[in-house]
This record gives sequence, C-alpha cells and structure tokens, in this order.
Amino acid sequence: MRHFGPSIAHFPLSANQLRFKASHIRIANRKRVEMFVAKRFHLPTRLATAAPDIAAEWHDELNPMHMYPAIIGIGHVQPVWWKCAICSHSYQMSVEKRVVRGGGCPQCVVNGKRAVADGALEGEMDSQLRPKRPVMFNMRTKY
Repeated sequence: MRHFGPSIAHFPLSANQLRFKASHIRIANRKRVEMFVAKRFHLPTRLATAAPDIAAEWHDELNPMHMYPAIIGIGHVQPVWWKCAICSHSYQMSVEKRVVRGGGCPQCVVNGKRAVADGALEGEMDSQLRPKRPVMFNMRTKY
C-alpha cells in the first residue's frame, strides 16, 4: 500500500531554522534587503517626527485611543480627526492627504484664513510659482 502525503514529518521549528521578519526580503544574491524605501534610507515615517507641525493639530478627543501621532505613519490613508489651530474646526482627513498632498482645514481654505495666518508672503502661496519636486520616489526611475 502506498502512502500519499508529505514525505517529511511536521516538527516545530528548531533554533537553527529562523523565520525572517516581514520587513526584510531575500533577493537572488542572498542579501537581506529592507522592503520599504523609507526604512532603507532612514527617512522618518511617523507623523510626530516627519511633520510635527501637522501632528500638533491631531484631535485627541475624537480619534481612537490606540491611534496617536507617534505611531501613525505619514502614508496612513484612513481618515482621522484633526482640529484646526486657527479656527478650531474639527474635520476628518487622511494623514496621507495632509502630509503628502498638503491638505488643510476645509473652512480655512474656503474663507482664505490659512494664507494670512501662516504669515506667507504674497507669491508664496501660489502653487504655480513653486518648483516642482517629486514627493514619492519610484524605484525604477533614475535621477
């Protein structure tokens, strides 16, 4: 009678068999490489360190207690609550939209308070005058 099934007995992993963390991958030349470019180049990815001025507008009362700026990354796409420092308006917006795409308080944008309150000069708020620069780096793009 033939035995159908795995030919190796299933034993728990021993000490010399390691499982690698999810933050690393192995490539063809057997080097361990970090998955995320931000970790590889040591760029700050947490909201409190990457954008402390935006993290100061975090609404502590309306956001869940397990979410706070020290652990939330700048690429977080679920909407969270913010409290505007100028008009004290509470609104929902993703961290990625605030940090990467430059979103702000919807009431201040409509009323035009943001440009005056930031102390910006006349031409600084014009997006056409600012130089274009890449926000996200593509691994295949050569600079």
